[in-house]
Amino acid sequence: MIVRAGTGWQYALADLSLILFLVTASALAQASSAPKAPPPAPPPAPIAAAFTTEPVAVWSAGEGAPPLSQWLAQVAADPRLEVQIIVRFADKKRDVAMAQAVQLVTEGGPRASAARILVEPGERSGASVSLNYASEAFAVPASGPAASLARVSLAR
Repeated sequence: MIVRAGTGWQYALADLSLILFLVTASALAQASSAPKAPPPAPPPAPIAAAFTTEPVAVWSAGEGAPPLSQWLAQVAADPRLEVQIIVRFADKKRDVAMAQAVQLVTEGGPRASAARILVEPGERSGASVSLNYASEAFAVPASGPAASLARVSLAR
């Protein structure tokens, strides 16, 4: 038997390494040229998360509750307090909830006319009105031409 130089296991290992390199490079080239799906959009944050302050007082319609306008006149004397109306609806009754929110604004009188309104689906239907301290950045001036502009920016 004649053994030739250069036919050992080192050459077989080098050949297998080269094959593995070519297969990996080919797979990476195909993966990078394939169209990539856009990353999934993050779930929307609940709208109620926009209300970052704790309520100072909460009103809800019920037996023995004062009328909304009377309650607002008694409790909401501080001009820094912001009126927030939250109406939840179930069973796809969004239109009824919207009408209820408008009715609460009307019942609340002038203090509720600049209220922040939130209508959202929920497990149970219901409405509540809360008073929260507004951020200093959004404080509404008492009078002057900037007062109407500030009210508009608060309503957004």
